[in-house]
Amino acid sequence: MLILAINTASSITGIALFEFKKSLKILAKKSWPAQNNEAEKLMPAIDKLLSSKKSSLKFSDIQQIYVIKGPGSFTGLRVGITVANTIAYLTKAETFAPSTFKYWHSRSELPVLVYAGSGGVYFSKNDTKKPELINLPDLNKTLNSEKIKTITGDITLAQIKILKKIKFEKLKTDFATAMQKMIAKNMIEKFLPPQKLVKPLYVKEPNISTPKAKFPILN
Repeated sequence: MLILAINTASSITGIALFEFKKSLKILAKKSWPAQNNEAEKLMPAIDKLLSSKKSSLKFSDIQQIYVIKGPGSFTGLRVGITVANTIAYLTKAETFAPSTFKYWHSRSELPVLVYAGSGGVYFSKNDTKKPELINLPDLNKTLNSEKIKTITGDITLAQIKILKKIKFEKLKTDFATAMQKMIAKNMIEKFLPPQKLVKPLYVKEPNISTPKAKFPILN
């Protein structure tokens, strides 16, 4: 079984191909800094990944697609999810859509911060609790109340500099490695239901005004 994974929700765009026989193997992967040009780069990059000497595959070989549904960049999510839905429609592939938070928690057991506009961040303590929307002036107070000492995620350098007495850890694991772990786990536990049509999970309030607002229901 051939599996394609796509992430256009983060500051680093990632794609990966996996082959499942007796175990899940990474066939090929590619990543690049997101610059709102995924519309030009994503499909050619996937095509190149498929047709490389290492894989020598076609779009019609894809049987499952995993696409990060957000929150994230409006443009990035629109492109990534449209590509995933289109490939799934043409190939009849099953599609799965983990949230940005589930993706980051698959990379690390640390609490997670995700960019939510220049005025705030999303805070997700673990994979069992709903994320909170936090104004930047309230960030240290909230994290201290949760007794957070080390945190990870996807926020800007300016937001990282706001943290006081809290270490921001940049993870070494890449998109393909994190998705390999998630996909293998989902094959056993089936915590992600297949989606007929993936819809983006957008950041609803780019101009953050209400601290610690609860985020919409996540899978």
